[in-house]
Amino acid sequence: MKSVLFLTIFSLLAIKILAQGRLELETPRIILDRLMVDDQPQHATFTIKNSGDQPIIITRVTPMSSQIKADWTNEPLAPGKKGTITLTFTPSRFPENFNYKILIYSNAQNNREEAELAGTLVENPDKLKLSYKYDLNGLAFKTTNVNLGKVFTWQKISDTITFINTRKETVKLSVQYQPAHLQTRFIPEEVAPDQKGCAVITYDAPKKNDYGYNYESIILSINNSRDYKTRLSVSINLLEDFSKLNKKQLSEAPIASFKQKDINFGEIKKGEKVNCDFELTNSGKSDLIIRKTKASCGCTAVTLGNKTLAPGQSTIIRATFDSTGKSGRQYKTITVITNDPAQAEVQLNIQGNIKEK
Repeated sequence: MKSVLFLTIFSLLAIKILAQGRLELETPRIILDRLMVDDQPQHATFTIKNSGDQPIIITRVTPMSSQIKADWTNEPLAPGKKGTITLTFTPSRFPENFNYKILIYSNAQNNREEAELAGTLVENPDKLKLSYKYDLNGLAFKTTNVNLGKVFTWQKISDTITFINTRKETVKLSVQYQPAHLQTRFIPEEVAPDQKGCAVITYDAPKKNDYGYNYESIILSINNSRDYKTRLSVSINLLEDFSKLNKKQLSEAPIASFKQKDINFGEIKKGEKVNCDFELTNSGKSDLIIRKTKASCGCTAVTLGNKTLAPGQSTIIRATFDSTGKSGRQYKTITVITNDPAQAEVQLNIQGNIKEK
């Protein structure tokens, strides 16, 4: 009798578990390709359906951007019924290429679902100022930073940024200063009022002869002016190219092995200096070369032992932290770049607390 009762209860529970609502998105990804920039609210709507056996209720919708507001069907969705999730946003607040996740929570069997809003922005001919919002001495730029992203150290790469002459006079642009590995040319050479022009910036990575993240400036001259505030910035991450190494070369490559990557120096008084030593060993089969070391701030100096390590050889990378002008909890990083194909860039971390004298 007890076994029959148990089986009955178990069967009822199983039926209850199996009979649940299920939320389905008719289109889980909305792509707004070539969306025109605008300062007025726009909308995008997802259609949802309950394909299960029980009613479902959406408890919340969370866009992964503070620039998006979500509204959704609040009443329970009966089996087979549809509802909507409507997103409201202002395109001018989005980046040129955008991709945002939308998290949907409910009491359905699949109680957490993801949608996606993606797309690209294009200029609005009637509202050009929304795209060209960076003013440089009377020239309106789309951006004043050229981000070249990841570039191999053997590459020579170019990018273009556009601007509008918002002055009442024709302007001729030239360069007051730029590093030797950068070249800038302007098209056209003279730009009339309310007309567009562009700056083509070329980065010669072999000429730069460096590794890792770099941030540099180009100082412009407008009609032979000498205003050093009229500048563009160029950011780039220079990487060694290991893509041409064959299997044998990879198997015989150097390996950067750190004894530890995190050091807590404890508590020191303001104004004191502390040394943090990181031991690096070449666990590979060929020479390990330390290409570059870089601290996250000027308060941390980095000194090296040997820059080239034979297989099995070790060295010390010393980070000296100067607490002058600092207080409270401190977190600093040191980036080490080597010719290890598996982990060319390693981040070391130091932390500690600065107390008043």
